[in-house]
Formats: sequence, structure tokens, C-alpha cells
Amino acid sequence: MGKNFKHAAGLLLISTLLQAQSLTVVTINVWSGLDYLGYLKMGEYETVAHREARYQALITELKRIEPDILGLNEANKVPHYAERIARDLGMDEIHHLGIGGVRAGPIGLPVNLREGDVILAKPELSLKWEGRLQLSGGPVGRFFTFHTTDATQVVAGSVQVGNEKVYVFVTHWHASPFLTPEHLTLWRADSAAGKVTPKRYAANKREAEAGQRWREGESVKMLNYIDKIAGKAPLLLMGDFNAMRGMPEIERYIRAGFIDVYGELNETPGYTWDDALNSNIIQYQLPENDATKPRRRHRIDFIFARGDWELIESKVVFNQPVKGIMPSDHFGVLGRLKLRSK
Repeated sequence: MGKNFKHAAGLLLISTLLQAQSLTVVTINVWSGLDYLGYLKMGEYETVAHREARYQALITELKRIEPDILGLNEANKVPHYAERIARDLGMDEIHHLGIGGVRAGPIGLPVNLREGDVILAKPELSLKWEGRLQLSGGPVGRFFTFHTTDATQVVAGSVQVGNEKVYVFVTHWHASPFLTPEHLTLWRADSAAGKVTPKRYAANKREAEAGQRWREGESVKMLNYIDKIAGKAPLLLMGDFNAMRGMPEIERYIRAGFIDVYGELNETPGYTWDDALNSNIIQYQLPENDATKPRRRHRIDFIFARGDWELIESKVVFNQPVKGIMPSDHFGVLGRLKLRSK
């Protein structure tokens, strides 16, 4: 049997195995630890030692899970964070700066802000860069940035699963209070009890309305971009959307044929932002007078799939401490799915 034949047979076997295998996909907002206040340097909630302990807790869990594809938000600072985690996990990575303030190359303000979104994949999946679209905010490039408010983006890559090219998108949308009946009722009650002024109530409502419009714009722009890049090819979309099912900016994707992997397989809420259980939120982000208020528990981190996928499993991950440390202020989402053979 000739060498060329053996080589071709080996490649065919590898291709068949890759196409048949299930993919473990994970998304997690790893939390920059910044308060996003300040021009020279943003405030930092935690010590350097605690941030490193969180990183090690994250790595411990990721090594246990062994994801094939991993999406990260709030990786700070890039490129160093992206390169480090790729090296520690033995994965390939692509990334793009998401928010950087006023910056030219490595020099800029705030000095501790160079936050981005990252896609990682096992080497055998041949991760490739496919592009990136800024969804909102001032200009954010690889070298030059200039913005003083929030900026958002979607990063696009692709992997090879058997004979199929699968597109992978990671995004992080704008955060704001939610314009929900629960929040409106809470704000009205606070106003009636004199805990906040009518002016503050009106400001809360305006902020929520503006945030809704902001994400609506991101939603439309990103869907057009995804359709342009991926066409009819199978794809995965994940990240921190800062929005919930039932909101128009999310439901647009369901109508466009995207499958909410966790929602399709589970009846439990699957909270990924939980200020009742996440010690990082409780310790660093809740005001002291917030202890009596209703908890904010939302599912705002998603894995979406479009194409001919078999869904196998999905669950919330990173929701338990590792040696007493929670890896992030978000919980993550894991999805296990298989691309059906043609």
C-alpha cells in the first residue's frame, strides 16, 4: 500500500471522526474587575492577588471541562490575557480589542483598560480569523481607540468540523437597567417610600429606555453582519448579551432561525447573573443598603446555534467556588452539540 494512499486514508479517518464527534462549547464573561469610573485609571474592585486567584479558578474548571470552543468577554488586558489563557489551555485564539478609552498602541488612558473579546479552539479545529464589526461607540481599532462611553463589537472566526466550515461569533452587548415590569414596580415603590426622588425614578426609566434602544441597534446590525459573513453555513453565536429571552433584541434571533441551546434543553431558569449566589457580586458590587432589595437574577449569557445541529446537553457552569473563589461575576454556559452529517 503506497504512502500517498495511507496518508489520504488517514486524513479521511480524521475528517470522519471530527465530523462525528460532539463539540463542547463554553461561553463566559471573565470579568475585568473594573468599575469603569475614572479617566487616568479606572477603579479596581479587587486586589491583584484575588484577580490571579480567580484566573486560576477559571483555568482549573476549564481544564476539567475541556471545551473544544471557548468564547470570552471582558478579557483585560488584551492581547496578554488572550495569549496567556490560550497557552495555559493549549488552544488557539483570536481576539479583538473591545473598549480601550483614548489609546494609540500600548499608550493610552485609562492605563488599566484594554478589554476585548476572545475566541479559542482546540488546534485540530483550525481556528481562523473571519472578521470583526463594531456595533456601537467611538472608533476602536487594533492600534487606535477613541471613546469615552461604552463600545461594543462582534468577533467572527471559523473552525473546521470534518468537511464543514463552521462560523463562530462572540459578542458583548451594552449593559443597562432592564425596562421590565419588575424593575418599574421596584422603582415606583422606592419612589413612593421616599428611598429615591421622583427625579431619580424618571432617570432610571430613561436609562432603561435608552439601553433598550442601544441594544436594539446592536441586535439589528449584528444579525445583518452574521448573515453577510456566514450565509447559510452552520454557526455558533455566544457571549454576554446583557438582555433576556422575551426582549425584542434577543427574540429577533429566534425568529431568524437561531436556537437558544440552553433554553431548548432546560426548563430551569439558568441564571448567569445572580447577585444572590455570586460572591464576587455580593462582596464587590452590591451597595451596603442593597441587602433588603429583591435580587437581580437573570439569564443574559447565551449560546445560539444555527444550522443542522443535534443538541445533546447544556448547563450553567462556573457557578460553584473553586477553593473558595468564584471565577467571575458571571456564571458561564456550556453546550454540547453535534453537527449532523450531510
